[in-house]
Amino acid sequence: MIIDRSKQQKNLLEMLQEKNEYISAPCNGNGICGKCIVQYKRGATEPTRRDREVFSEKQLEDGYRLACQSYPAGAYEVEIPESEETIEVLSEWGKQQKMDAEGLTEADTQTPAEAKTSGGIQDKETAEGTAEKTENALYGICIDIGTTTLAALLVNLETEADCQTAVSVNHQRAYGSDVLSRISASNSGKKWEIQRCIRQDLQKLIRELLQKEKITEQQIQRIVIAGNTTMCHLLRGFSCETLGVAPFLPVDLSWMEGSAADFLGMKELDTKVVILPGISAFVGADIMAGIAKMNMHRSEGYHLLLDIGTNGEMVLGNCGHMYVTSTSAGPAFEGGNISCGMAGIPGVISHVFMEETGKAGFQVIGETDGENKKQQAIGICGTGMIDLVYELREHQMIDEHGTYSDLYFDTGYELAEKVKFTQNDIREIQMAKAAIRAGVDILVKKAGIAFDEVDDCYLAGGFGTKIDITKAAGIGLIPKELEMKTIPVGNTVLAGTKEVLLGKISKEELEKIQTMADVINLAEENDFEELYLSYMDF
Repeated sequence: MIIDRSKQQKNLLEMLQEKNEYISAPCNGNGICGKCIVQYKRGATEPTRRDREVFSEKQLEDGYRLACQSYPAGAYEVEIPESEETIEVLSEWGKQQKMDAEGLTEADTQTPAEAKTSGGIQDKETAEGTAEKTENALYGICIDIGTTTLAALLVNLETEADCQTAVSVNHQRAYGSDVLSRISASNSGKKWEIQRCIRQDLQKLIRELLQKEKITEQQIQRIVIAGNTTMCHLLRGFSCETLGVAPFLPVDLSWMEGSAADFLGMKELDTKVVILPGISAFVGADIMAGIAKMNMHRSEGYHLLLDIGTNGEMVLGNCGHMYVTSTSAGPAFEGGNISCGMAGIPGVISHVFMEETGKAGFQVIGETDGENKKQQAIGICGTGMIDLVYELREHQMIDEHGTYSDLYFDTGYELAEKVKFTQNDIREIQMAKAAIRAGVDILVKKAGIAFDEVDDCYLAGGFGTKIDITKAAGIGLIPKELEMKTIPVGNTVLAGTKEVLLGKISKEELEKIQTMADVINLAEENDFEELYLSYMDF
């Protein structure tokens, strides 16, 4: 890309955002994450101190810079290295997909036996594109707006079969990896830029579904959308001024209906669009969809639903009452604030184990040649981090407080040439897992029950599906008492929105769940801080 602007007051990251050029910026351009990497082909700016901390001398000579630190003054040409355009996204109830830069997908389905072995739960329809097609059939679309990734599902309204799926990175990551960063970006004058960004992503997914199934816009009857409260606000173009500061007041948490033109900017689509209701500023429509799919509001026994992500949303309840909260786990499990952390893309370490030699072995996403794994590995994702920390503690390379032994304290533990897990990285994992674990304890206490009275613990999302439950319990992320009751349940957002799409869950039921939900503000709980600090240890 060639840019020519003299007397430029904006940094290169801001310029790229204005041009709709995607570049990952988990810290929203604050110079912290070191991931908004560009390569100048000509006209490179002088390296900043932060550039010198991130890049080697050779890389600096080759024109590598951080976009947020670079203030161009004349004409130059830059290249954005491809990084997160190929990412693993759980797009169905028990199905994993990989999305590449062209939007093509490859399904990685499980047999029922494999699902039982791994603890996954599946629907009857899991094979993409195998549903029997009828001429002039009518369809609906379910959409999951995640903070990091997006997924869409095309459903035949007559047969109720899943027909096609489409997945993508949420390109709002250019404005920060977590909801607070995006709230800040929206409030600083980028609200419409961010709305345009998510609309373009969703339009692309919808068109991909139509193309793959070879159907027309006229055959789409309904679209049902769910996401966390911030994602829904950004899609609607609502103000986020009161969303990110106490007392955290959303503009609208209700069931929203409108046209595709109004909600998605798609005038060519004469379709009703529904956005599911949320529960609070940090427990949104995505969790509502999960509650609905798991029938928690209809169950006599207590069930716990966990979404282990940046916001750490969780629900404990039954047909009588729901206790809901979110905890600031931070973006560590999604690769944010970790020196070598990345989302689930090819080349990233997804699982770690100790070999007989006493050295760590690992699995790489998209691995093709086992001999070259150390060269192939470019980072580590959340599931790999949990495995690694568990193994480091088991083999006494870190102590119960998470402190490295003298051998690794200064340098960190090297997994591969480009992957070193530092002392600070371990601290980030400790803070994330302590926040989630303390939140679970508070909910159980609020319900007035013991852990043995919890029937099941559901882990939602792709992260929950790939996680090693034994190791997660081993580091204290999941309560030991719930280890054998923990079930990965896949993408409950798409599955829940499908229930609504097909009329199996009504608007009235979801609104009843809203009234059943008791929102717990962990900051106001006297024992949260004490629990949080106690769960920092391993």
